[in-house]
Amino acid sequence: MTDLSTSTLLFYGLVILAALLVGVIQWVRRRFEVLAVTAIILSLLLPLVSFLYSINRPEAMNEIAYIWQQARERQGMGVFLLLGHLYILFWVLFGPEYKQLYAFLVPKLKRMIQWFKNRKQKRDNNNMKEGI
Repeated sequence: MTDLSTSTLLFYGLVILAALLVGVIQWVRRRFEVLAVTAIILSLLLPLVSFLYSINRPEAMNEIAYIWQQARERQGMGVFLLLGHLYILFWVLFGPEYKQLYAFLVPKLKRMIQWFKNRKQKRDNNNMKEGI
């Protein structure tokens, strides 16, 4: 990762380190064990795989742009790296508060699903009335 600025590398390193620490803490506390172990594995694996994958990139392109381009072209490793980094970012932001996030999102999702069901039912009823 030579083309990225020092501040970008510092931010990246801090996010990866934070994901590793939050994952270890959650794993030791026996909370969200599968998610915590996934975060630990990804935080150790992603920097190495990203470095190795971006070795064969074009000269004028930095690592982030190369991985983004490969993910847009639906290359398997590019998609894996993008989704892995998104998981790590999500884990750092919401890892300790999954219970609160779940309690916040589930009622909203249920209302949205019910709204779509009601809308579909009304549309079906209107189509049925027009057909008669």
